[in-house]
Amino acid sequence: MRKIHILLLLVLSQFTYSQVQETDELYKTAKKLDSLIFDVGFNKCDHSHYDSIISDDLEFYHDIGGVTLGKKAFITSAKNNICGSKNKLKRELVANSMKVYPLHKDKTLYGLIQEGNHDFFFMEDGLWKKAGQAKFTHLWILENNQWKLKRVLSYNHH
Repeated sequence: MRKIHILLLLVLSQFTYSQVQETDELYKTAKKLDSLIFDVGFNKCDHSHYDSIISDDLEFYHDIGGVTLGKKAFITSAKNNICGSKNKLKRELVANSMKVYPLHKDKTLYGLIQEGNHDFFFMEDGLWKKAGQAKFTHLWILENNQWKLKRVLSYNHH
């Protein structure tokens, strides 16, 4: 009987800290953070909030563009490569692709992993045309009760 209790405890603890549902507050937080990075920062080229949500020691790994280290380098890259381009670009989160996983230490939430797929578009002759799709994984960490984007994997671009 003791073995059954231990097994049940292990199964329930895994369930407690697995992917969160779309109705969960943590999921909604990740969706809002995603919107600040992409809808506001990438699509509208408004980087005014990046200073407060990007970690100073950000590491951004891109399967085509290489590695970008640090908040300053990331913001400069976004301004020059996304917003400084002649061709207007847009990013959209693929519907129902985002997953969010909480990170705990001693039962205290300290971060989250956000993963999903996103589509990229470019403007041509006044119309948005799909340029491709990629996968992403973001590591968000709570620093002084503020969510900070700490690590980014951007891969499988096609």
